Amino acid sequence: MNIFQQLWKSLYSPKTISFFRFQGIGKTISYIFLLMLISSLPFFIQFSLLATSGLSSFREVIQQEVSSFTIEHGQLTSPSPETKWIKKGTTDIIIDSTGTVAANDLAEKDQAIGLLKEELVLSVGGQLQTVSYDIPGITAIDKEEVIQYAHSLQAYSAIFLPVLFILYYLFTSCLGFIKASIFAAFGMLFKQLTGRKLFYRQSWRLAAYAMTPAIIVFTLLRLAGIILSFSFLIDWLITAIMLFLAVSSIPLPKSKKQPVAK
Repeated sequence: MNIFQQLWKSLYSPKTISFFRFQGIGKTISYIFLLMLISSLPFFIQFSLLATSGLSSFREVIQQEVSSFTIEHGQLTSPSPETKWIKKGTTDIIIDSTGTVAANDLAEKDQAIGLLKEELVLSVGGQLQTVSYDIPGITAIDKEEVIQYAHSLQAYSAIFLPVLFILYYLFTSCLGFIKASIFAAFGMLFKQLTGRKLFYRQSWRLAAYAMTPAIIVFTLLRLAGIILSFSFLIDWLITAIMLFLAVSSIPLPKSKKQPVAK
């Protein structure tokens, strides 16, 4: 069974997952890298859109609809006392020199750029990236310089985007291996509860494949622009249930099977 057939079977068949406990560790490691690549797709796609159309919208809004402002001593100041929240295409653009908008307020937006009181905030698919204005060597930035920086970022996106994506993918993959290791420990607990014979290395393999349904579901939801509350808990609950079912699908040791009535 190739890796893509394993992906399909792991979506719905705990019994098939239980057979994967005997396969080589290298194939399981490759499978986790594949899962993490899939889970990274929404970020790759949405951030690419933000770096192209999003930055273009941001520049237009700054040029046409925002009065002069200055970023100095780590803070945004503006003659206008109001917060501007402008929708341009698929991008929400927020200019707030009052300090009333927090970075988390942008988390519900699929694609947003915020010039807040003390930081620049990018929201991509509910994931926030913040950049403090308090950067050594930079004393003051005005409106025209911000527009120029946005233009430069857009011009060099073909260079920095691949680097960003690789770093993000490596970080996500590390989290995937950590998650598999944690759930492997849960698998040993499920082994005790169900009376199955299972070693930690086998439980780790099962945990890797048990992550599949949650990762695929949440990847599709993020691609559709749907962000669920308590998604972290739901993700772990789905994975725990699939792992429990996979462990339960392992045949009982012969000594623990009920004798056949004569």
